[in-house]
Amino acid sequence: MDKRTILVGDVHGCAEELSLLAQKVGYKPGQDEMILVGDLVNRGPDSLGAWELFQDLKARSVVGNHELHLIRDAAGIEVKKRWIEGFKARFGDRFAAYLAEIRSWPLYLEREEFLVVHAGLWPGKHPQDTDPKALTSIRTWDGTGEDLQSESNPPWFDFYTGKKLVVFGHWAKLGGVVRPNVVGLDTGCVYGKKLTALVLPEKELVSVEALAVHCPITSHDWVDLNVTKNNGAS
Repeated sequence: MDKRTILVGDVHGCAEELSLLAQKVGYKPGQDEMILVGDLVNRGPDSLGAWELFQDLKARSVVGNHELHLIRDAAGIEVKKRWIEGFKARFGDRFAAYLAEIRSWPLYLEREEFLVVHAGLWPGKHPQDTDPKALTSIRTWDGTGEDLQSESNPPWFDFYTGKKLVVFGHWAKLGGVVRPNVVGLDTGCVYGKKLTALVLPEKELVSVEALAVHCPITSHDWVDLNVTKNNGAS
């Protein structure tokens, strides 16, 4: 059997759903490759369990905005995220090892067939030339990069014209995005929706239902834009 790549959307501490999704796609560590789009932890019920399962699955991940917050906080950069101290307390003496691992994660992964990034691409820039905060937080594009979140602006992927497939997460409100050159995999598992994977080379989307509403929806995280989810993809 040819090696498959299993790309997985934002887990956010939903360890049980990640396990169910791995089973559903028939994932075989060592034979298949699993890559997460970031935000493995926080908001959900079992961040530590999600990280332990991630290790058991021999998966890889790019840095999400939640990982970046923890990395920046550890570096002495003011982050202003109230959840961080509680998060570190829950990890206890495992936090140092967890921090060391996420510091080793790349901001993006690029292969011949696809590119994985947590939030998206700055129009006109390669990710190697883009600020980490933008790679992990961009949703919309205002033409200058001053405001990457405003619902009055179009989504960043409206400006992406490359042929290489870009796979991202971060934007649960969209419920997933499927275009010929862009796939968004954040389908809101932590909010009681679904956890979704893209299986390559088949280009098959596979989902499992969330087991509960683990986190209430907030307006900041649930930005609502008039975006076409499927724009010509098969």
